Amino acid sequence: MGLWTAQTSFTRGELDPKLAGRTDLESYYKGAFELTNVLSIPQGGAQKRPGMEHLGDAINDGRLENFSFNVEQNYLLVFSALRMEIYKSGVLQTNINGSGNDYLVTTLTLSQIQTMDYIQSADTIIITHEDVETQIIQRTSDTSWTIAAVTFVNIPQFDFDDGSSPTPVDEVQRIILLNIEQGATIRLGLEGILTEAFSYEGSNSEMATSIQEQIQALPNTAATGVSVVVLGGGSELNATFDVTFSGASAKDWRLLTGLVVQGDVGADGSINSSRTATGTSRKEDTWSSARGWPRTATFHESRLWFGGSKSRPSTVWGSNVNQLFNFDAGRSLDDQAIEATLSTDQVNAINGIISNRTLQVFTSGAEFYVPASPITPENIAVKAQTNLGSKRLRPIVLEGTTIFMQRTGKALFQFQFIDAFQSNESRSVSILAPHLINDPVQMAIRKGAATSDANYLYLVGDDGKLTVFNSNAIEGVQAFTRWENDGFIVSVSVVDDQVYTLTKRTINSVIVYHIERENLNLFMDSGVYDASFTGTVFTGLGHLEGETVELKINGAVQSDKVVSSGQITVSDDSLTNAIVEVGLSFRPRIETMPWNINLENGPTAAQKKRILRVAVHLFESNGVEVNGALLADKTIGQDQFDSPSPQTGFKRIFGLGWSLEASVVITQATPMPFTILSLLMEVKT
Repeated sequence: MGLWTAQTSFTRGELDPKLAGRTDLESYYKGAFELTNVLSIPQGGAQKRPGMEHLGDAINDGRLENFSFNVEQNYLLVFSALRMEIYKSGVLQTNINGSGNDYLVTTLTLSQIQTMDYIQSADTIIITHEDVETQIIQRTSDTSWTIAAVTFVNIPQFDFDDGSSPTPVDEVQRIILLNIEQGATIRLGLEGILTEAFSYEGSNSEMATSIQEQIQALPNTAATGVSVVVLGGGSELNATFDVTFSGASAKDWRLLTGLVVQGDVGADGSINSSRTATGTSRKEDTWSSARGWPRTATFHESRLWFGGSKSRPSTVWGSNVNQLFNFDAGRSLDDQAIEATLSTDQVNAINGIISNRTLQVFTSGAEFYVPASPITPENIAVKAQTNLGSKRLRPIVLEGTTIFMQRTGKALFQFQFIDAFQSNESRSVSILAPHLINDPVQMAIRKGAATSDANYLYLVGDDGKLTVFNSNAIEGVQAFTRWENDGFIVSVSVVDDQVYTLTKRTINSVIVYHIERENLNLFMDSGVYDASFTGTVFTGLGHLEGETVELKINGAVQSDKVVSSGQITVSDDSLTNAIVEVGLSFRPRIETMPWNINLENGPTAAQKKRILRVAVHLFESNGVEVNGALLADKTIGQDQFDSPSPQTGFKRIFGLGWSLEASVVITQATPMPFTILSLLMEVKT
C-alpha cells in the first residue's frame, strides 16, 4: 500500500520552476509545474483552451481592437500600416464608404499603431499618440466609417519659454480713474476674472504698486511680466496709469474693466481703459506638430482626459464637462477645463490614465490617483501612491482593481484602494509565475461569457506567446496558464465575449498573418468548421496550402491530410450534412509539481518514489494520456470510426515507475475535448 494524495484544484495556475522547493506554500498544492494550452476554470479544474477558427488574412502585421457600438453591434478592428479593416460577426466588411476597398485608409504607421492609446465611447473612437495629431474614428453603419484629426474647440496654452517659443510683444493698456476719491475700494477685471478688492489711497506711485500686485495675482496672468507706471493725475480724484504685460504675461488681452465696491464717486466718476499697444503672447498651443500630441486618454466624469504629451509628459488635462474637445479653462469654474502637472522630484512620464472608482494615473516612476469626486479645477490634486512605475501598456480594470504592467515588463500588479489605510497599494499578482510574464505588448480582458463565468486577462508577450490570467477574488482564484500555437501571436482582442488573435505564420514558405476567432466546437488552430458538409472534397483551405492538417468528421478523428490547391479529400464516400473540422494541431499539457507529503520523519520531496496508480477525474473528455499511457475511452463493440462517447468520472492507470519527482504528466494527442477536474495519486516511498 502507498500513500494517497489528491490535487483537487489548479486555482494557482502554472508555478515558476524556482518554486519547486517551496513545499511549505499552500499554493504548491493548488498549482502545477506546467499548464500549456489549458485554461484554469473557476471551479478548480483545467480545460483545454478553445480552438481558433480562421476568418481571413490580415494585410500585414498590425493590431486588433474591439469596437462595441451596442449589445448587438460589435466589431473587430484590424489596424495595419495606413489601413483599418472591419469585421462584424467574423465577416470582413467590404466596399467601405463605397470606395470599393475592404479597408479604411488611415495615416497611422505600424510603429504608431503598436504604441497608440485607444479609447471608445458610443460611436466614437479616440486614438492618441505623442507623434500623431489626435484621431477620431466614427461609425454610421457597418460599411460607413470616417477617420480624421480631432478639431478641438479650444487647446490649452502653455509658455514653453525656449528657443522655439514665439517672440512676445508687450501689451500696454491705459487705466484712468476719474472722479474717485481716495479711500474708495475698487476691483479690476481681466477677461472676466476680478482682482481682490483694494483701496484707492496713498500716492499715485503707491497706487501703481497696488494695481500691479493685484493684476499679477490673477490666475490668468503669469507669475511675472506685469508692470504699472503713473502717467499723470494732479488731484486725488483723477489718476492715469499704464499697465504693461510683457514676457510670460504678454498677450492680446481684452480691455481691463473696473468698478468701485465702496466709497465716494463723483457724478461722472468712472474707471476707464484703452489700448495703446497690442501684444502677442509667448504662449502657444500645448499640443501641436512642433510640441507633440497627447499620449494617453480616458473618459471620466463626463470629461475627456489626456495624460502626458511629448513636450509635457507629466501633465494631465480634463476637458469641459460634456464638451469633450473643449479645453478652455475660462474662469476655472467647476465645469470648465482642468490642468495639473505632477509634483515629483523627477520627470514621471505618464504611460497610462484610466477611470476606475477614481481617476488613476500611471507613470514611468510612480502610480497616482485623484481622490476628489467630482473633480474640479479648484480641488484637483494628483497624489502619489506607490513608486513601482508602469510600462507603456494600457492598464485594465478587473474586479474593481486596476491591473498594470510594471515598467520592466516582468511583473503584473493590481492597484487597489485599501480602506484601512485610505490609500492605494500595488500588489503583485504574478509573483508565483514571473516566468510567464514576457514583456507584454498588449493586454485584453474577457469578463465572463455565456459559456463561462471566468474572468480571463490575455497578455501578448514579445515572444509571440499568450499568457492567460484567470482571476476570481471571491473564490481565491489567481491562475496563470500559457497559450501556444505553431505561429507567433502578434495581437489579441475580445469582441462580444470571444477571443480574437492576429497570428504570424509561415505557410508554404510565405509569411502570412491569420485573423482567428475562438470556436468552442473546434480543437484546432487556423481551423475551418462546417456543420453541414456534403461531398468528398473539402475546399476553402488556401490559407493552409502545403500544410499537414488534422481532420475530424462527425466528431471522429481521421488521418492527417496535406492541403493541396486549397483543398483535401475527406472521405472515399460522399458525405451528407457531415460536421467537418480541419486545422492545425495544438496539444494541451499538464504536469504536476513534484510529489511531496509530510510524514513523521519529515517531507518526502527528496526521496525516491513510485507512483502506484493515478485516478484522473475527467469531465466530458476523450483521448487523455497520463505519463504517455492512453486512458481507454471507447465503448466495447462501438464502430472504431464513430466518435467516442465523452468520458466523465474517474479513470485509473497503474504502475508508473520510480522517480525522484513523482510528477504526473497529462496530455492529449488528438483534437478532442479535455477537462481535468482533479487527480488522486497513490505513491510508495
